Amino acid sequence: MNDFPNQDPLLGKVLEQRYSVDELIARGGMATVYRGTDLRLGRAVALKVLGGVLANDPGFVERFTQEARATAALTHPNVVAVHDQGISEGFPFLVMEFVQGRTIREIMAQSGPFTSAHALEIISSVLAGLSSAHDAGFVHRDIKPENVLITNDGHVKVTDFGLARVISATPVSDSTGAVLLGTMAYLSPEQVQQLAVDQRSDVYSCGILLYEMVTGLVPFTGSSPLEVAYQHVNSEVSAPSSIQPDVPPAVDHIVLAATRKSAADRIQSAREFRDAVIRAISAVPRAEALTTAISLQNTQIIPASPLAFQGEVNQPRRAQERNVGTGASEIQSPNVRKGIRGKLAPILLLLALVVGGGAWYQFAGSYEVVPPVAALTVDEAAMILAPLELGVEVVEEFSEDIPVGSIIRTDPASGEKARKGNAVTLIVSKGQERYLIPSDLPGKDPADAASLLEDLTLVISGNKEVFDELIPVGKVVGTDPIAGTSVKRETPVTILVSKGPAPVDVPPIVGTLITDATTALTALGLTAKTIQEDFDDSVAGTILSTDPAPGTTVPKGTVINVIVSKGPPLVDVPNVVGMSTSTATSTLEAAGFQVKAVNKLSIAILNKVYSQKPGAGSKAPKGSLITIEIV
Repeated sequence: MNDFPNQDPLLGKVLEQRYSVDELIARGGMATVYRGTDLRLGRAVALKVLGGVLANDPGFVERFTQEARATAALTHPNVVAVHDQGISEGFPFLVMEFVQGRTIREIMAQSGPFTSAHALEIISSVLAGLSSAHDAGFVHRDIKPENVLITNDGHVKVTDFGLARVISATPVSDSTGAVLLGTMAYLSPEQVQQLAVDQRSDVYSCGILLYEMVTGLVPFTGSSPLEVAYQHVNSEVSAPSSIQPDVPPAVDHIVLAATRKSAADRIQSAREFRDAVIRAISAVPRAEALTTAISLQNTQIIPASPLAFQGEVNQPRRAQERNVGTGASEIQSPNVRKGIRGKLAPILLLLALVVGGGAWYQFAGSYEVVPPVAALTVDEAAMILAPLELGVEVVEEFSEDIPVGSIIRTDPASGEKARKGNAVTLIVSKGQERYLIPSDLPGKDPADAASLLEDLTLVISGNKEVFDELIPVGKVVGTDPIAGTSVKRETPVTILVSKGPAPVDVPPIVGTLITDATTALTALGLTAKTIQEDFDDSVAGTILSTDPAPGTTVPKGTVINVIVSKGPPLVDVPNVVGMSTSTATSTLEAAGFQVKAVNKLSIAILNKVYSQKPGAGSKAPKGSLITIEIV
């Protein structure tokens, strides 16, 4: 596959116990690229190992690691995917998608400039990848022919996202400076001047790339990188047609609009640039498919057989011609035969042209090669297919990677032939296949809920009982994931089934008044029921005991039986009328009462009890107050 020597120290090793280094692909001033194998997933990968002084710079390694992680999140069919990153023996490395194909640089070195039609197709795909990257916040900063790959099946992919940003933030020595200066031909004026860089810098570089693809040259050259840099800042890019006269005006206009010196004056985004390219494609002569036009392998020329050029020399001669009309056999002279052939020749030629033309139209002329329209919108594809007399039929399909409304593939596929007048089926992405967990399941039977979820391609992983205040026992409370969650096909879903309200503990209500206890129990979903009232030294209405006892865990709705005090027991009030004050007091206190003596007159003369309240013979609660009047 290559002519590199096999003394590379990494060949045959396994990086991070996962990626085997199988073959050396290319070696540059800053990085070496290998073909490798992901031993865990069993797939071919490209391993880009960075070397040089930057590998020994901890700050660079940290920025490289962060950038690689961020870039790995970028997924688009026109961008070489970054699968992983790591450090092996002190050298940072990237694990990337392995692409079978060649760079634009390699193709132009072999075949020369592209046709305008092919160049527009390629730059359209490059801009599609850049649009996705710009939307995600990435600026490539190093668009050039070496960083654009064309696969063996004609797909275009941009590589090395993020690496330029890390390198540009790292101080470089003279040895690495040559690597950066080597891309000077494509740098925007703001990059040369070290000003702020945004997506318009990539627009400029793409304009330079398109210029080179149609002319075979870059617009600015010089004896040193500084001389090239000066021209980027101070000189205008010329129209490509001034170098290659067959370049159409539409391409001139796009290149000049993309490469204006001031970022504010040029095309403002990759998406706007691509829109202009799509419009220009219909304005340039059609070309055969990239896979046909670009030789992706060395062509083997097989010489034709010598018999093919011998004409009638080796054909058998017929010595005689029979005149069937007279039934007689006679030899025709050469002049007679020549005269007959002379008369028939125009007719035979016309007949051959008619038959051959019909066959050509039937088998070749009525067909067109389907151009690559993957990643375009339906309107953009229809604009390209219309001049080819090909219709459009749309079939939608879910895709995890292709944005909504973009074409995933075509039938017939790109590079294959389709009959004129027929429709090319565009398989269009309707986005990622996602389903919303329904919100109307609570209260349903679990079997009904399971049926509804299975209709959405979801998988029932089982039922789980949960407490719920409102949903009846045995009915659906909800799901896990919760209602409204967007999930993939065949996502496992657990159905949550009610087992009633959560239990509560009986609160410590013994010793409190029944009115207060009732309020506390009601707040917990419990009910108080008085089942007995007893005399007690406590205040009337005080709870003496409960069943279940305080601290017991019970279901909500449980009735708590309580025994309530009626207050102290009733005692007979003794008759103390006529007794002396001291005797009456002793008698009443002995019966369990409190005594209050009141003089009926201003001065007690007899010191005898005149009356009492409550009266003698009545009953009063033990401990209550008996008032006696003294005379």
